[in-house]
Amino acid sequence: MAIRTKADRMRTGEGPIQRDGRRRARPAAQLRATLVEAGRLEALQRQTSVLAHDFNNLLNVIMAANEALAARLPAGSDAFELAQIGLDAAEKGAELVERIRALSAPATAADETVDAAETLVAVTRLANVSTPADVTVVAKAMPAPLSCRADRPGLESALLNLCINAGHAMPKGGAIQVSAAVAVLDDATASPLGLAAGSYAAFAVRDPGVGMSPQTLARATEAYFTTRRDRGGSGLGLAGAQAFARGAGGALKLVSKPGRGTTATIYLPIA
Repeated sequence: MAIRTKADRMRTGEGPIQRDGRRRARPAAQLRATLVEAGRLEALQRQTSVLAHDFNNLLNVIMAANEALAARLPAGSDAFELAQIGLDAAEKGAELVERIRALSAPATAADETVDAAETLVAVTRLANVSTPADVTVVAKAMPAPLSCRADRPGLESALLNLCINAGHAMPKGGAIQVSAAVAVLDDATASPLGLAAGSYAAFAVRDPGVGMSPQTLARATEAYFTTRRDRGGSGLGLAGAQAFARGAGGALKLVSKPGRGTTATIYLPIA
C-alpha cells in the first residue's frame, strides 16, 4: 500500500485544507444569522413606527377633546384644572411617541438648557394625578435658580416615574417631596456613581414609604425587576430613570432603608 505524503493529502483536499474550509463555513453561517437578525430588527422598527403613528393619532384626539372641554369650563375651577392636566399629559405623551419613533431611525435625543423650577412644577402637576388619592406630591422651594443640560421630556418622564414608584411604596399615604438643588460631589461620593468630582444639578424624590431591604435595593434598577408583579408592576421605572441619567452624562442614586422610606436622586450636568 502506497504511503500518501502530507503534500498528497493537501492536493486531494484533505487535511488542513478541509479544516480551513470548515473554518470558512463558520463565518458564512454567522453572516447569515446576522442578516436574519438585521431583517427582524428592521421589521420591528417598521412596526414600532406604525404603532407610534397610530398612538399619536389617538393622542391628538385626547388633546382636542381636552381643549374643547377646557374651553367650556370656568377658568380656575377644579374641572378646568383637570382638563388642563389631561391636555399637558397628552402633549407629553406625544413627545414620548416621537422618541419611540426614533427607534425606527436611531438618534440621540437633543440636550437643551432645562430650568429646574419649571421642571418641578410640571412634574408635580402630573404626579398628583398619577399617584394614589391619599398621596400628595409637593415641590420644595429652591434656594436659588438652577439650570441643567438634559433632554427635557426625558427628565420629566424619569422624575414622574420616580414619583409613581414612591406612591406605590406608601400604603398609608403621605407626602412625596420633589426638590432640585446644586450638589457638590467630592471624589469619594462621585466615583461610585461613575461621575467626576464637581457640581451637579440634583433632582431628588423623597418618600416616607416602606423602603427597601439591602437585597431589593441592590437589584432595584435592574430592568423588569419588581416586587409588585402581582399588582401590575413592570420593573421599568427605576431602570428607565437610571438609563436616562446615564445617557445625559449623570447618574441615579438610591438611598433606602426598610420602614424609613427612599430617596432617589438624579444628578445631571449643570448648564
